Amino acid sequence: MRKKSVLILILITLFSCSYKSQSVIENIFENFSFNNTVSNSTQIIIKTYDSTTKKRGYIESDILLKEFKTENKQQIIDFDKIFVNAEKTDYCCCPISTYSIHFFDQKEELDFFYVDTLEFKDKVRICENSFQYSYIIEKQKWKDYLAEIEK
Repeated sequence: MRKKSVLILILITLFSCSYKSQSVIENIFENFSFNNTVSNSTQIIIKTYDSTTKKRGYIESDILLKEFKTENKQQIIDFDKIFVNAEKTDYCCCPISTYSIHFFDQKEELDFFYVDTLEFKDKVRICENSFQYSYIIEKQKWKDYLAEIEK
């Protein structure tokens, strides 16, 4: 009986460690992937859409209101800086997207993300396009960045 109890305890420990290890590995990969996309970008285009429809997720069919485009490498570096102290989250179901962020290397689109500015009063959720993970940043940082690239 004691051997079975010890065996069960060991198996539980192994499986719990395995899940934690997998989660850590996924987190590292997602961060690497995002950082790699930003660093390989030669231009970032941020599109804002009509938020009165309050559509969840995919917004490409909504009315495009405005586009913001980076004009130089420093603006891409500054984009990366808005993620200092960002909170990373796992799967995010159905954000109410009001912006999309498109990363380009020359003319090739590397990746895109959705931005939900309505869920929180003072924060913004930036979701990977299949909603597998997101970053939550301060809304003021987001507004300041848009003002910077709008100049």
